[in-house]
Amino acid sequence: MIIIGERLNSSRRAVLEALCDRNAEYVLKEARTQEQAGADYIDVNAAAVLGKEVETLTWVIPLLQRELKVPLAIDTPNLDAMEAGLRLHKGPALLNSLTGETARLQRFAPLIREHKPRVIVLCLDDEGVPTTSDKEVAIARRMVDLLAKEGVASDDIFIDPLVRPAGVDHRAVSLFLESLEKIKHDLPHIKTVAGISNVSFGLPQRRLLNRALLVLAMGRGLDAAIVDPLDKDILAERAAGRALLGHDPSFRDFLAFARRIRPPA
Repeated sequence: MIIIGERLNSSRRAVLEALCDRNAEYVLKEARTQEQAGADYIDVNAAAVLGKEVETLTWVIPLLQRELKVPLAIDTPNLDAMEAGLRLHKGPALLNSLTGETARLQRFAPLIREHKPRVIVLCLDDEGVPTTSDKEVAIARRMVDLLAKEGVASDDIFIDPLVRPAGVDHRAVSLFLESLEKIKHDLPHIKTVAGISNVSFGLPQRRLLNRALLVLAMGRGLDAAIVDPLDKDILAERAAGRALLGHDPSFRDFLAFARRIRPPA
């Protein structure tokens, strides 16, 4: 289970202020604590720094890479910002995210060919947000084929079946889990990813809902999750879920995790 740390996102007021003020101390603290908590990637989103997203990424990406051992997920729909980020990033970044929208794919394809990032693909196309799992699977298949033609290895493709807010539609989680299971069945060589915290938007006890969804999704084949790695309970759920699903033979990783818990569980 690959963990993508979600906290360095300009939709959070404190992060937006830190990016606008070039507060390196705050930005590095947010990134380091996520890395230390076990994040495999640090997601970086500066989209809310209106008019200065490119400039902000040009500052923050070298800053983070000097201090971190893990790579970055560059999170932006802005072509110029993504190009600036990929040019600055040392080693393969994670492009977050591509969609099946024709115009966007045409714009992003040259960047993907040149910089060879790993790629998150949202199950979304020119017709909008799918309302059936079969439609999501169809988008996933088409995008995997197109990315393969651009030279992206199957191991570098992450399909995101779209987690929608459960408070808006009570069928949201069922649709997500159904889509996830079908995608893993039809495209077993491709990774899956989800922005877990989207499910709890607007609801109380958000972390409780996020943890529950993570375990449910792991049972349907989720490979990577965009979460808050500072939520120790969600990492505990991940460790327990992997063990019970047979992804952790002999419970070795779970036992190592349990020994780190104080007091012992």
